[in-house]
Formats: sequence, C-alpha cells, structure tokens
Amino acid sequence: MSYFWRIHLTVVVGSAVATSILTGALLVGDSVRGSLRDLSQDRLGRIDFALLSERFFRESLARDLSEPDTFADRFASATPAILLSGSVRNAGTQARASRVQIQGIDERFTKLFDEQPRSGDRGSFLARPKGQTFPSVAINEALREELDVDVGDAIVLSLERPTKINREFLFGIDDPEDITQNLRLVVSKVIPNKGMGRFGLDLHQVLRLNAFVSLPVLQKAISQTGLVNTILVSGHEVESESRALQDLLKKSLELGDIGLRVRAEESFVSIESSSFLLKPGTARLVEEWASENSIQALRVLTYLANSLRVGERETPYSTISAMDTGVLRDGGPFGAFRTGNDSSGSRLNEDGIVLNDWAARDLKASVGDTVTVSYYLVGPREELLTRDAKFRLEKVVSMDGLAVDPTLTPDFPGIEEADRMSSWDAPFPVDLKRIREEDEVYWEKYRSAPKAFVSLQTGQRLWESRFGSLSGIRLATEDGSETQALARKLEKDLPGLLSPESVGLVFRAVKQEGIEASSGATDFSMLFIGFSQFLIVSAALLVGLLFRLGVEQRAGEAGILLASGYSLAEVRRRFLVEGSSLAAVGGVIGIFGAVLYGWLMMVGLRTLWASAVGTSHLSLHTNMATLLIGYCVSVVVVIFTVWRTVRQLGKVPVQSLLPGMFALVSYRSGKALRLIGPGSLVLAGCLVLAADSTGSVGMFFGSGALLLVAGLSFTSIWFKREWGDSVSSRRSIVGLGVRNSSRLPGRSLLCTSLIACACFVIVAVGANRRTEKVGLEQYSQSGSGGFALLAESDVPIHSDLNMEENKLGLGFSDEEMRALEATAFYPFRVLPGDDVSCLNLYRPDTPRVLGVPDDIIQRGGFQFQQILRKTDRPWTLLNENLGPDMVPAFGDFNSVMWILQKSMGDDVEIRTENGEVVKLRLVGLFSTSIFQGELLISEANFLAHFPGRSGYGFHLINTPSDTAPQVSGLLERRLGEWGFDVTSTSGRLAEYRAVENTYLSTFQTLGGLGLILGTIGLGVVLFRNALERRRELAVMQSFGFRKGSLSIMLLAENTFLLTLGILIGTVSALLAVSPHLLAPGGSIPWASLALTLFLVFLTGLTTTALATHMVLKSPLLPALKEDR
Repeated sequence: MSYFWRIHLTVVVGSAVATSILTGALLVGDSVRGSLRDLSQDRLGRIDFALLSERFFRESLARDLSEPDTFADRFASATPAILLSGSVRNAGTQARASRVQIQGIDERFTKLFDEQPRSGDRGSFLARPKGQTFPSVAINEALREELDVDVGDAIVLSLERPTKINREFLFGIDDPEDITQNLRLVVSKVIPNKGMGRFGLDLHQVLRLNAFVSLPVLQKAISQTGLVNTILVSGHEVESESRALQDLLKKSLELGDIGLRVRAEESFVSIESSSFLLKPGTARLVEEWASENSIQALRVLTYLANSLRVGERETPYSTISAMDTGVLRDGGPFGAFRTGNDSSGSRLNEDGIVLNDWAARDLKASVGDTVTVSYYLVGPREELLTRDAKFRLEKVVSMDGLAVDPTLTPDFPGIEEADRMSSWDAPFPVDLKRIREEDEVYWEKYRSAPKAFVSLQTGQRLWESRFGSLSGIRLATEDGSETQALARKLEKDLPGLLSPESVGLVFRAVKQEGIEASSGATDFSMLFIGFSQFLIVSAALLVGLLFRLGVEQRAGEAGILLASGYSLAEVRRRFLVEGSSLAAVGGVIGIFGAVLYGWLMMVGLRTLWASAVGTSHLSLHTNMATLLIGYCVSVVVVIFTVWRTVRQLGKVPVQSLLPGMFALVSYRSGKALRLIGPGSLVLAGCLVLAADSTGSVGMFFGSGALLLVAGLSFTSIWFKREWGDSVSSRRSIVGLGVRNSSRLPGRSLLCTSLIACACFVIVAVGANRRTEKVGLEQYSQSGSGGFALLAESDVPIHSDLNMEENKLGLGFSDEEMRALEATAFYPFRVLPGDDVSCLNLYRPDTPRVLGVPDDIIQRGGFQFQQILRKTDRPWTLLNENLGPDMVPAFGDFNSVMWILQKSMGDDVEIRTENGEVVKLRLVGLFSTSIFQGELLISEANFLAHFPGRSGYGFHLINTPSDTAPQVSGLLERRLGEWGFDVTSTSGRLAEYRAVENTYLSTFQTLGGLGLILGTIGLGVVLFRNALERRRELAVMQSFGFRKGSLSIMLLAENTFLLTLGILIGTVSALLAVSPHLLAPGGSIPWASLALTLFLVFLTGLTTTALATHMVLKSPLLPALKEDR
C-alpha cells in the first residue's frame, strides 16, 4: 500500500471528508437537542413541577402541601410565588418593554437556583434600603438592555389588576383605569441571563424579559395580600410524578382556594362563590352531594334590576331573586313567603312575580298588575345593553322572613359595603339622581334584600350567563337543625368532590416536559444531513473516482495476478481489503473533522443563521454513540463505493488488463432513448399549460423536472452524432475539444447529469426564498389577509376599539381619534399556550388558541392550502357543529405539519378550564399566514369551552398602508399600560420567512460546497481521460500540435461538460419555480445563486486546468513507445 501512497492518501482524505460531513451532521442534531435540554434545566433550576393558575389561592397552601410525610418522601420543597405578565417602562426615558414576566418572590424562590448569594444575603437584593422611597426590583440582563436602565434607576411596572368576578359579567365590569395597575420600583440588581435570570415555565428558547419583585410588595400592589397564583415544587427523584402532587393538593385544598365559601345560618347553610356565580359543574356536584346525603336544596339566582315599574310609577335599583318557590313551606328550614297570616310555597308561573310589601306600596301595585323589570346585560363586545321583561304580579308578601333576607344577595362589589345607596361605587352606570329618600331608608333597614321574586326557570332564562346560572345554593336538613355540623361536613367533603383540575389547579411536570420537548419539532440531524447531502454524495463519488483511478493504474498488476492463477474473488478481495483499510483510516481522521464540522455549524447557528433558531445559547455536544454510528455508516458508504469499482475487474478481459487497459463496454443509445427527449419536452409543455390554468405548483415542478430529463436526453443524442469536419484553426481546436466530449459518451453524460441535477436542486431550493413586498398587505388572499397591522397585549382589552366612546374612555384625544378614523379593529380572544410556529425549536403540544370574531368569519380573507370540505366561504367551517367536545379549527399548514406533526382532519386536544378535554379538529389550513403560532376557533366555541377567559388579547388592524407606522406608534403610546405591542403583518411574515430562508440559505451554502467538491471529481475524470489518451496526445504532438493547443482542447472538453450541466440544471429549475416568481412576495436571490454557480464553474475550471497541467507537464512522445 505504501508504494501507491499518493493515490491512497487521496482516498483517505475523501473518506475523512465523507465521515466528517455525515457524522458532523448527526452531532448538530445532538448539539441542538442537548442545548435545548441545558436551557430547560438552566431556566428551571431545581424546579421539577409547577402549578400556575388564573385564580389566586392561599400562600399557606404551599406549606400545607409540603407538611405530610408522603410529600417529604418524594419531594424537597414547595415554594409559593406570583407569576404575571405585563409591561415595564423606563421612568426616565419612557422606553417600554412588553411581554415581561413579573414574578413576586422571596428567599424561598432563590434557593431553587444554583446562584448562591452570600450567607444571610439570599433574597436581600429585593429589600428596600433605608431612605429609598420606592420598593426594589431585580431585572435580568435582557430587560436591562431593552430598557437601557441600571441599578438605581426607576422603572414602572404595568400589569392587570386581578379580579374574582369576571370582567365580562355585569358585576365585574371595571373602568379602563381600574383594570391596570402601575407600580413604581427602583432597580436594585441586574441578574445575568442564566439560571434565575432565564427563569420561565413556557417552552421556548428565546430569552425572557424578567422582573422580580418582593412577594409582599406585589401582593399589596394588586390587593392580593396573603395570596399567590403559583407553587413551584422541587423533587428528590426524577421519577416523582405530578399525579402524586395532585393527590396531595386535593387533600390540602380549602374551599377558599377554589373560590367557594360556606355560611351557616340558623336553619340552613349557604354555599356561594367569590366570583358571584357558581360554576355549572360546581353547582351540579353540590346538588348531587345534597341528594346523596338526603339534604334539601334551594337554588337561588339574584340579579340587579335597574327599575321596577307599574304604570308610571318606578322603584330604582332593586335586587330581584329567582328561586324554586315550590320547596318553600311554612316552618321549613328555608322559610316561606307570607301574605298576611297565610304562608305559601306554591310555585310561580313563568310570567309571575312576587313583590314584597314595601315595593308593592311604593309602586301602588295590586295582584294582577303588570310589573316591568328593566335590567342590564353585557353584550358580545362588552357593551351594556338594557332589556325589559314584563311580569304579572301574583302575590304581595309580608316584610318578614325570606322576603327581607339580605343574604339572598351575594356581596356586590362597590355596593355591599356602602352605608347609603348614594354612596354606591358600582361597576356599571348608576344614575344617583334617581335615588330617593325612601330608597335610602329601605337600604338602611333591609340592605340588599330583594324587593321582587320570580321563578328560577324564568330568572335563569333572563340572566343566565356563560359563567353560571346560580348565585348560591341553600342546604338544610329536614327540620333545619345542626347547621354547624352540616357546614363542617360540607367544608370537609366539597374539596374532595371537586377535583383540582376542574378549577384550574394542575401541577405540570415542567422539567420533564422541557426535556422531552428538547427533542425538537425539527430533527436537526436529519435536517443537516439533508443540507449536506451533496457534500456527502460528492465525497463518496470522489472516493470512488480516486480509488478507480488507483485500480486503473494497477490494471496490469490485476492482470498478472489473474494470469498467474489467482481467482477473480481473491483479486477482488485484495483490492477490497486495501480500500476498506483506507476507508477505516479515513473514518478515524474524519471523526476529528466531524467535531470541527459540528462546531462550525453551531457557530453558524449562533451567528449567521441565528434568525432560524432564536437563540445564541447553543453549544457543541458530542456523544460517543453518535460518533460511532456516524463512523460506521460513513465507512460502509465508502466501502460500498470501493466495492463497486472492484466489481468492475470481472468485466474486463485479462488480456486487456495485462497491458494496463481498464476500458469497459462502450455506451449505447437506442431508439427508445431518442424518443425520451422530444416526449419529455412535449409533456413538459402540456404540464405548463395545465398548470397555468390550475395554478398547480406541483405541475410546474414536474414540468421543470421533465425539461431536465429532456435536456439530458438531447445531450446524450448529441454525444452520439457523427463528426466529419476537419480541424484547421484555434477555433477548431476548441471545437475538437467539444467533440471529444463524445469520445466516452457514457462517462460524459454521467458528469453532465451530476452537475445538472445538483444545480437543479440547489437553484430550485434557493429560488424559493421569499421576501414580503411592500403593499402586499392590501391583498386579502395573502398571508396577511389584507391587514396592515396586528397587535398583542399583555392585559386583555375589554373595550371595542371601533367605538369612539371607548377610545375616549381609554384616554384617546380628539386629534388621535381623527387619526384613527380610517382604522378598523378586529379583536380576538386568546387562550395562552405554546408557540407552535417555526420560531420555536422545542416540540410544543399545547398550542395557543385564538377565538375568531364573527366579523372575520363573515369577511373572509387569507389564502388556504387545504380545506376539509370545498366551499366558497371556508371561514364558515368554524361555525359547523361537529358534536360534543369537538370543535372545528384552523391552523397554518407549515406549523400543523412540521411542528404539531398533524394533518388535515386530525385532532388536537386542549384541556378546558374545568379539567375536561376538548378536541380541536383541523378543518382548514392556511398557506403561509400570520397565524403560524396558534390555532383558530370561532368565538362562540371559545366562550363555550373557555368561559373564564375575558377580554381580547389579539387584534388585527385594517388601516391604510401609508399611515400604518403612525397608527402603530399612536396605539403603542396610548395603550402602553396594557402592553399593547403592534407589529406590521409583513414584519410578522418576514420573521417566519427568515427561518425558511435561513434553512434554504444553509442548504444552498452546503449544497454549493458539495457541488464544488463534485466538480473536483470532474477534474479527476478529466485527469483519468487524459491519462488514457496520452498516446493520442503524443500522436497529435508528433503531427505538429503544440502543448498549448492540446491544453486548450482538454480545457474546452471539460468546460463544455461543466457549462452544459449548469445551464440545463439552472434553466429547468427556473421553470420549476416559476409560480413562486410570479406570486406576490416571490423573488429570486440572484446574487447568492449566481455566486454559488460561479464558484462551481470557477472550481471546475481550476481543477480542469490542474488536471491538464499534470498530464501535459511530462513529455508525451515516450508514450508512443509504451507497450499496449
């Protein structure tokens, strides 16, 4: 082997290159997965499980959870905290950052991370130093850079003020200024972007903006003293399960933690909700419990009437209770209505109403009169609607017992604590001028006792909402005794009946989720193998060419061995062992190259291709198993190419091998081949015509591929034509070189085909890069849907921004409203979830969900890649009824297929607020839209399954493109406290395109390197051809041809093959991607593609020149004397 060390060295190098690329690509996948796993462990510290709820519960619940021995056996600690989202601004420069994670923490939280402050200093950076006016806040480095602040600077946090009553319910409505809460703080510490500084529970590699506030300070600021919404648990063992935590949580819960309260009265027990209405599931469980324990139940729904009217007389602002009067009886635990000395429990008719004596006297009403009840309802856009209901007065009851019971009315915020009606601070409009002195007297004596009563069925029909249909349930034994014992039993049993999941208290195994999701939605190993396929194939082919060249140089040796009696198998084995040894040695060297290649690719992902991965925190991870797999696969591939060459020995006669000849059977061309070219060309033309009418991208790509086949077929025919002209000039020398390309037509066609196919793929892929052109947002069938802007807010907007009065309430000036006259807003409801776009490297499984308003469903727009059922109005598919717990949904085609790994008609499971699972069935997929990060369902289905989500956190904004920048700035300034972040739709699409374009650029770069390596192989072919033709060249020299002319001839031959391959591949690729070129936003990166093709041509020209020089540098005439 040492004798032929030069050729063997080239084989070793080729094997090393193949191993480096293939194994390096596998290392890239390992490195991305390992880096994501490291990021998950870094951002979570010692946190293994997390409970993050929309509702607030006792801070001491964390202590109660950790007290049992069963907790200590499996878990280490339970840490309470508050986690909210909001915006932060620099108090000096007014620079603002949205989507900031605001954490209320204490020293228990800092123990969950590896940063170990000095003894006694843990958490003290949040203490307020003596003389400092405002509380302290710690921020991470990312937020410091965003706001350009430093230690000692003041910042202002803006976040949503929590509320127990939903803001879309009548008694939960807040003025805009009462929805957000500002908190001025002083930066006391800047935390590095690692560990605690990177903390976050969501699955995403992008660095979060974090602000840490002392837990008591944040609790006080948002009026949640002693309450938290998060518990973070650290586990002793990796295998600790969240199910065990759920069981412990269920045993530790108190009624207050799930928003319930029990009140024991003299003869009954009342169960009510802190959110005013009992959830339907809770009410059902209470009624079932009562039935199982032989307990009587009285269901109550109390509402507020703006007025009670009889004729011209009116009583303002009265509570009215709906109940099942059939269970009322004299002497019963719930009491009864009395009319004089008579008590009755007869049921009311649906149109019947009962007035207490005070109201009847005030209205001068008699039995049989018509009583009109006027009341408020909250409309679909949170506007207040006034409705009237007419009733027939069936009874007037005495002012005692149930008729004057103020406990029938839950605590009305802003009303219950008022001493006088004129002091009401109601969440809805109240005309205090209507309140009379007699109303004040009633309030002082009876407080919020109802003045009117209707049947429960009627009350629920009028005032039922998505939040519930009962304001309370009264429970009692048959004789109304032992209420305290009944209350204790209810407090003990009810938390066990209500699963924590049903009230949104769920522990997630966040660390395990992060580790599992770190496998990624995109397999970077396979991705980079695909990117590097031409490099790998070119390296393997180059090894085959080089080894074949070595075998051809030793053809005489093979002939002597065969003539001396060695069998063909033995000779083949001899060469195969040599080749395998070279492959093995090259593979070992390639392992080191693989580590270098992987490191370079990780550097590229952190820098040049950072837009595709969204983080610079990626590092090389080497794995012995991966190195071994890559080594074995690479060596096998190289050995296979060696075996293919060695196999040719049996096809060459011994008498040809002895003089060193290694020529194989000549290339042939039959009639069938002559029909392929014209047939492919005609078929390509037909596909172009068909595709032009149907718009089929696949047909255009097929036509391009057929044009490639036609071009190569015509080339093969050209290689077989007869040449009879003479040669007499320099120009003819070039022509002779071109003609010589048909000397070995099979070999020439192979070279041309390889170059053409490689160029076809590289140009076709590279040309698919898109840019979002200016003005594209005006097309409703584009990825932007015809919208210029989109906006997301940290605090949901509870006002219709299309109404002037709402803009005034939000602080817009007259001038600002005039600037928004041509702007329309389309609000979407938001269910938080994981980003399922290509911007997320993790593999998310719980996507964010948007509730689509009916305005969008009627308007339509956006381009669909697929729809489940053909219709001219695809958006109406969102309103179809698919059955219980099945909701039609839209998604983006790329996100659904590649990130969620679903397809049309598949289901995505989402857990609802009550712990049940609803399936979102994919009935429509967008084509490259702004909705790549979420799934869309109708607003009606959203409210049905997620009733607790109020407000609108996402807006599409239709505004003229020329005023979009001004509108964007105006909205961000005026709605800054809401974290209103406006983005151009073209900018959002560009973010998604950047990922796609980066991948295409990576493929083009690595593919171009592979193509360049392939052209080096072309030079090897030329070198082999020239060696075979040394006698021919010597004869031409003896007839007077100079070496310069011979060099031009050889250069012309290979340059022709190289140019022909590039032209055929490029032209065919441009036809294949023509739909992209004609589509809005379509463009070709001419500069980068031209540079790639030029480097390929230049490399091919250089290797050709080197090969020509190597052949012609030694004297040619002695070749005439060689024995053949």
